[in-house]
Amino acid sequence: MRRLTVVLAVTAVLAAGCGGTTAQLGSGASSIVPASAPAFVAIDADPQSQQWQTIDSLASKFPDKQKAVDSIKQDMTSADVSWERDVKPVLQGELDVVWLDFKNNGRNVVALMQPKNEAKFKELIAKASKAEQDPSNRVVYEKFRGWYVLAPDRATIDRFEQESNAAATSLADDKSFKQSMARLGTDSVMRAYVNGGFLMKLARQYGGARLHPYIDKVGTLDWIAARLGATSQGIGFDTIVHGTPGSLFKGSSKSGAFSPKLLGTVPGDALVYLSFHGSKGMFDGLGQNPVLNTPEFRQFAQPLKQIGRVLEGENAIYARPGARIPEVTLVSTPSTAGTPIVDRMVMKLAGSAPAVRKVGGTSVHAMASSGIGLYYADVDGKFVVTDQPQGIRSLKGSGTSLSDSAEFQQAKNASGMPDRTWSTLYVNIHAGVPYVEKLAQQHIPAEIARNIKPLRSAVEYAASHTHEIQVTFFLRIN
Repeated sequence: MRRLTVVLAVTAVLAAGCGGTTAQLGSGASSIVPASAPAFVAIDADPQSQQWQTIDSLASKFPDKQKAVDSIKQDMTSADVSWERDVKPVLQGELDVVWLDFKNNGRNVVALMQPKNEAKFKELIAKASKAEQDPSNRVVYEKFRGWYVLAPDRATIDRFEQESNAAATSLADDKSFKQSMARLGTDSVMRAYVNGGFLMKLARQYGGARLHPYIDKVGTLDWIAARLGATSQGIGFDTIVHGTPGSLFKGSSKSGAFSPKLLGTVPGDALVYLSFHGSKGMFDGLGQNPVLNTPEFRQFAQPLKQIGRVLEGENAIYARPGARIPEVTLVSTPSTAGTPIVDRMVMKLAGSAPAVRKVGGTSVHAMASSGIGLYYADVDGKFVVTDQPQGIRSLKGSGTSLSDSAEFQQAKNASGMPDRTWSTLYVNIHAGVPYVEKLAQQHIPAEIARNIKPLRSAVEYAASHTHEIQVTFFLRIN
């Protein structure tokens, strides 16, 4: 089973696009899958689909693409399998993977496909099984309702067929499944669905009596869905969690989506940028957490509440080039001055007050040696904590901000990031690699350097919809 899965997965590299389209991914075998199935994954198995064409175009930007293709083909040849002769004639439509439950180390799973050439399909299975030395990794199959069902053993196939025949509702007709597939959009090479009710049942079953009260306060989880897809500008991965938060998340749910105004403050040469928004009393509910509600961790509850007062507004953490080490800076917009709060914490932990220095005309509290350490101050209504004096100076300067950066704007547009998010993480890969080389005082090996050159940036953001949290990761390639 494992070897066959690998053979089919290499389509991503070998299926040089020929144009064409496929039906909406996820609509394949879902009509014969029982709605009770805890997890379902659909993979585009059509070498002529538009998605594989786009992926092939992106892969061609990497100089060693052909080298990788040749290596995979060589591995297949060692198993007496040929892409052109054995694999390509089999592929069409989609390959679906269904978990019947999560027991037996995840081996209670079947794969479903409709091969283009059934004779070639049977030959491929025979070759893959013959090349697999471990009998437990071999695969058996049977045709069922127009689909070939593949599994590690006959008993799993029998169980799937029995559950399919007995099911009152198929996955294709299940409200949660249909809703999740609609929310994932159309362009994708892989889609996944997880039954939220099944996960909650597992949590109650294995959580133990101590966690049961907290599980009930988590809320309801309807479904989790994921999508992997490509555009002409890169690869994106979306995860959507749909449900209703319970009382355990009462404090954290107060901080909704926001438009990051600190983008105009963060310097444009930031290599890494993270934004999030706090809320009043954001850490007040930690006493209900079973992990922190112990003598060992209870001592941290009060300091966390104080930190929460500083972080209850918009926050930005970023790293940018420094002379010896990267400058790491936190900028927040608390409702009250942050310096007195941090002063009290420093006094309690260090036993003495920090020194006060002037940096760019601003009084800064510092605990540093040779220019590197901890600097914090209230600057123009913002609270700033940084490891170098330039972190204070840059906020009072007139240089280009991250909101004006062409690289950031291109990454934002390519990823589809909305103006309002719960949080955002941005990494400037293109500018970060040379800086890493400078710090290390040596160049990255040429083979690696030429293959990371097409990578421009990475963006991850969380956005909210009604009863949903969506987390998207996008890798921009140019």
